[in-house]
Amino acid sequence: MANAYRNVWVADATTNVTTVYTCPTETVAVIKSISAYNTHATATPDWTLTVTQSSSGTDFIYKVISSVPAKGKKEFLEGDESTLLILEEGDALKFTTTATSANISVNVLQQDRT
Repeated sequence: MANAYRNVWVADATTNVTTVYTCPTETVAVIKSISAYNTHATATPDWTLTVTQSSSGTDFIYKVISSVPAKGKKEFLEGDESTLLILEEGDALKFTTTATSANISVNVLQQDRT
């Protein structure tokens, strides 16, 4: 069982749903951080992180962050809510924002199950 540490960057996620990470075949992903940075000079109303569960084909809203300040950064995995997110083979993280674009960073430990 091999471990691989990855830092995935997605620039300019927009009002369209953007897949920011998909867990590879025969892998379990331990996500430690999902950060979004507002690249614009104005505040952004809402950011939504969705998890697509591969086994059921269902999208689940994981977290919505509101009122992100201009040039501000927010973390989706923090505090009392959750500090880790586990994804299985084929599961995906998707991001969207209601008004503008953002840069997304996902820090993940991939554990190969072969």
